[in-house]
Amino acid sequence: MKNEQVLDVCVIGAGVLGCAIARELSRYRLDAAVLERAHDVGEGSSKANSGLIHAGFHPRGGSLKGTSCVQGNAMYDELCRQLQVPFQRCGGIMAAFSEQGVEKLCEKAERGRINGIDCLEIVDGNQARAMEPRLSKHVVGALIAPTTGIISPFQLVLACAQNAHANGTAFEFGWEVERIEWIDGHWRLTAADGRSCRTKAVVNAAGDMAAPLETQVARCSYAVRPRLGEWVVFDKQNPADAIRHVIYQAADTDEGGVLVAPTVDGNLLVGPTSRNVRDFKEAASSAEGIAKVLRVGKKVIPDLDESKAICSFAGVRTNIVNVPKELKDFVVRVSAPRFVSTLGIKNPGMTSSPALAKRAVDLLRAEGMKLEPRNDFDPVRERYVPFLQRDAGEQARLLQHDPRYANVICRCEGITEGDVRAVMREPLPPSSITGLKHRLRCTMGRCQGGFCLPHVADIMADEMGCAPHDVPYAQDGGRFVKRTVK
Repeated sequence: MKNEQVLDVCVIGAGVLGCAIARELSRYRLDAAVLERAHDVGEGSSKANSGLIHAGFHPRGGSLKGTSCVQGNAMYDELCRQLQVPFQRCGGIMAAFSEQGVEKLCEKAERGRINGIDCLEIVDGNQARAMEPRLSKHVVGALIAPTTGIISPFQLVLACAQNAHANGTAFEFGWEVERIEWIDGHWRLTAADGRSCRTKAVVNAAGDMAAPLETQVARCSYAVRPRLGEWVVFDKQNPADAIRHVIYQAADTDEGGVLVAPTVDGNLLVGPTSRNVRDFKEAASSAEGIAKVLRVGKKVIPDLDESKAICSFAGVRTNIVNVPKELKDFVVRVSAPRFVSTLGIKNPGMTSSPALAKRAVDLLRAEGMKLEPRNDFDPVRERYVPFLQRDAGEQARLLQHDPRYANVICRCEGITEGDVRAVMREPLPPSSITGLKHRLRCTMGRCQGGFCLPHVADIMADEMGCAPHDVPYAQDGGRFVKRTVK
């Protein structure tokens, strides 16, 4: 993007919501760009997502959070078909351990009804255990939510971005918006490194920076602070006794936020905790947090085997703190002329993102922005399928083209050298080892990179034209973090 180029619309932030908005905007004849301070998509809270598509019975009845969750949930079957993103409607079980807990189930069911869910059912403990035999014998009742699902959050963000990009949206990385000004009927955005552009409209989906950026154009009435969630990931499940539903609990203590869930890749996920931290960069798990996650997980699934835990991770959410808990909501609003802000988008933000994206575009339309549908919009994104997941005929063709597809470099996830090289040459390629991990799951398996990390670094270095020790390991905001790879 050339300096001082005039665009129709800029989206600030390439997380799950920013990329969903970008894809929605790419349906129209617009000169659009996404400005992201990191060097890849999904590098903020989106990369520490649970991968759950919530039914919508948790948020307050009638709230934007609740209604957009239900509306977004209903959009995922078609969305994932078009974008070829792994998605399963596994269903959810909210378990109660007491009569007080059963009362909470009734409250949740009523919230869900108000938000638009018509398929919730309350059953007794025996019926719940018939659905999940490993569920605790102390469960006395459960709320069943068939529309609950699981998804690959990494693939979802990437797919929305790649599809928007294929339909003409520009992505600018390392573009940290520092200053916003209204000049001669346009918004002028200036980056921390001095680059600038002008645009007719802005959608502020900057996550932890959304509120500070909004203060440059209007009085921001919300105080947004970081809140940390910690998770434990277990090895891939044995199909014979696998947990198949997302299991919540209606707890009588502060344990209620911890859940047990399968993933689309076959692992088991337990968490999260929820505690305030001082800084949005303070995304590290703690011994206390992991201990709590495991303790509560075993309350729900007593035979949960801690020895099969392979890693932990943490993510920081944007939490509005100057509003009472029961009145908190997602905020998607017009902050200034043709300037839409999204604030406090935390769980279930990923579920809600398709509906919130449409809302953001509708607000731009209401602001007078001309939105002319494109006849050539292509909603389909072709997902890269790893070599070992293809049929024999496809494998033979790929091997004839490049014998490096036969070199398995990630044993846990079945990824070959040819896969890594192919993904490095895709649109919006990874710029770090973690970025490659999000696309192919290298270093995400049982060995956590013990075998594949040096091979990944060597191949990426060859593709990037640098030494292996210069391949960035991860990103922290807009900065690269290196780790020596021997």
